[in-house]
Amino acid sequence: MIIVENTETMHQFEGESLDFLIDDSTQIGEVFLDGNLIFQADDVVDEDQLENEFYNEFAIIKKDDEWDVELEDDFNEIDNWE
Repeated sequence: MIIVENTETMHQFEGESLDFLIDDSTQIGEVFLDGNLIFQADDVVDEDQLENEFYNEFAIIKKDDEWDVELEDDFNEIDNWE
């Protein structure tokens, strides 16, 4: 589960996967959350630029992934360090 929030409007979007796409012919970058367009930028030349522009306007509020699960497992093993 991913929750992203527009830092200006405080509107939140929930989904499972973010996709960053660039149309090379128009230089329009788009960000989709589970196939739904949530952000668009003009004059984008590469994915790094699109990600930077996106993260200037959006914050990741929550992201569940394998790293979080592994970290939780590590914390659970602290009791067994004796």
